[in-house]
Amino acid sequence: MKNLSVIKIGGSTIEEWESSLIFLKSIKDKGIPIVIVHGGGKTVSEWSSKLGIRPEFVKGLRKTDNETLEVACSILAGLINSRLVSNLESLGMTAVGLCGVSSKILVSSPIDDNLGLVGEISKVNPELLIMLLENGYTPVISPLAFNSEAKNINSEGILNINADFVAAKIAYDLYASKIIYQTDVDGILDHNGRTVPRMTLRQAKDLLNSGVIGGGMIPKLESCISALDRVARGHIINGYGDSLLKLFEGQEIGTQIFS
Repeated sequence: MKNLSVIKIGGSTIEEWESSLIFLKSIKDKGIPIVIVHGGGKTVSEWSSKLGIRPEFVKGLRKTDNETLEVACSILAGLINSRLVSNLESLGMTAVGLCGVSSKILVSSPIDDNLGLVGEISKVNPELLIMLLENGYTPVISPLAFNSEAKNINSEGILNINADFVAAKIAYDLYASKIIYQTDVDGILDHNGRTVPRMTLRQAKDLLNSGVIGGGMIPKLESCISALDRVARGHIINGYGDSLLKLFEGQEIGTQIFS
């Protein structure tokens, strides 16, 4: 879709939503269609702890059993998604809250038995998103997906998905112009701790294989690379303040990756 931007809002920046969402409204007012994908792992962990469920991680991914999935669905598709939509509506945007299970937008299969109900996306059905975008709505998507391999639909029908890869797959299938990851750091840092302002796809792949970056930046870079066969540019920026607006005004913000 022409000029479409897919924006991934990380769970680490949720506390700053109230002060930064106004800039999404400014961007939409410029006639730029937007799809928002949000995370929320930090909040899922907080509520899991309140309920006596100890979070477990395998290679950086949340191990998800039935109890944990119930919390993830309640928090991601419920509390966080509804709060985000409510905030956007209060600013005058027409936002529609969805999860990947809706109309099978995201079809997935389990990654690994050791991770439980955690999946990778095998197919995107973008028709509902296209219809909403063509009618001026802003889809707001939580990172849950339909499990195409479920033996028991009631207990296994939903899979938890890394939100970075959700954003990348949606951007890829919608032929977006940009994919933007909002996080709590200024971009990708080099070995001296300085923000790398821009890099080619080849340089991004080399950096990923170098071991210089780690933690939550790895899935962002991996997913961004996977989207750039169809998406013109990827951006990793600090989600605080007016960075997003500055990016759309043409300023050099964070790290830009281009194919």
